[in-house]
Amino acid sequence: MPVNKPNISQLCDALQSFLEAELAPAVSDSALKYKLKIAGNVLGIIARESELGEEFKRLERDQLNTLLGDDGSERSQNQRLVEFINSADIRPGEDDILPVLERITLAKMAIDNPHYASYVKHVDP
Repeated sequence: MPVNKPNISQLCDALQSFLEAELAPAVSDSALKYKLKIAGNVLGIIARESELGEEFKRLERDQLNTLLGDDGSERSQNQRLVEFINSADIRPGEDDILPVLERITLAKMAIDNPHYASYVKHVDP
């Protein structure tokens, strides 16, 4: 299947640039400006999700499979993770839960907002 240009990420970036550079300065209503900012942020998430989403899902699945030994669906893996945490059967230094959760969280933050201070601190110390 041929790759279509522009892709989702490029379309979102173009629309986000239009909202921020051209539309927002022309709007005087503060509530509408706020909604435009939210719309721009949503477009950024959509763009990053289109680029990084599959890689994130693969990383999460692999990390949870290694930790829990459960190669099930995303839902079942997350349910097993909740059960594992709730069981209080976590042995510091023996279980790899914290590094796994950190890797998953950082990958998700790269999609949601790569400008989070804690994300930036971890990836660019």
